[in-house]
Amino acid sequence: MNRSFFALTTLVLLSSACSNEKPASAAQPHQKREGDVAPRAAVVTAPTSPYRTISVASGGKITGVVEFDGAFPADTVIQLTPEQTGCGQSVVDHRVERNGNRVSGAIVWITDIREGKALPIEKRFEIENEDCVILPRAQAVTTGGTLNVLSADVAMHTNRIVNVGTGELQALAPFNDNGQVVPFDKILTKPEELEITCELHPWTRAYVVVLDHPYFATSGQSGDFSIDGIPPGTYHLRAWHPVLGLVDQAVTVTAGGSANVSMKLPGEKAPATSTPAPETSPGRPKAS
Repeated sequence: MNRSFFALTTLVLLSSACSNEKPASAAQPHQKREGDVAPRAAVVTAPTSPYRTISVASGGKITGVVEFDGAFPADTVIQLTPEQTGCGQSVVDHRVERNGNRVSGAIVWITDIREGKALPIEKRFEIENEDCVILPRAQAVTTGGTLNVLSADVAMHTNRIVNVGTGELQALAPFNDNGQVVPFDKILTKPEELEITCELHPWTRAYVVVLDHPYFATSGQSGDFSIDGIPPGTYHLRAWHPVLGLVDQAVTVTAGGSANVSMKLPGEKAPATSTPAPETSPGRPKAS
């Protein structure tokens, strides 16, 4: 046999293989894989149109506080088994950080804004295993970034990152010592809610709210937050805490003005995730 025969044989095999392939554009249904879970209602829904960057000359601002008027849930103390080494004999899970009735660590964002200022340049975000809990409990990030998953523990961890809305396992981050970093640069691709857990420490829960726009904030130690550079209009504002639920409110922003709001969370009897209200265009409040 000569080289021409081998070349012809290879060409025939390649042509046959390609003829049996489905077109790349054909949408394939998701095949359930090991690690997938049942889908749940998510706090983030897919937008109806892409976000567009525009010049915002006279942007307004939304300031406010996140509050809860009920009985706050107590911290949870978890007693570790002998197999769960590296974190002492017990772990305290501070379920809600607060100052009086004001809640810190709540995510606040505009759900229906489709144009405005550019995304921030910073595109690197972090989740850390520390003392056998995952911190921060909740954070908002922008699409196109990198999520660094870290461990400050000498304990072993295997973090699972799951899309709440679809139940699909997005990634695994295994650790066997402190100081390790596992970067993920291809999972923050679209607006969605991600849940991070640990296979070896099942009480751990952290959430990442992925948004395709920059209009979000996290409530501070006094429950306060601020979102600026907003084009004038009426918007749908959401505050969410993984333990205390979510609340929605219509807010009108004027050119160069400041709208002050108080967002009152419903409490842990409400589901930690629930179906968002449908989007509307700026300038029209939500129907009640």
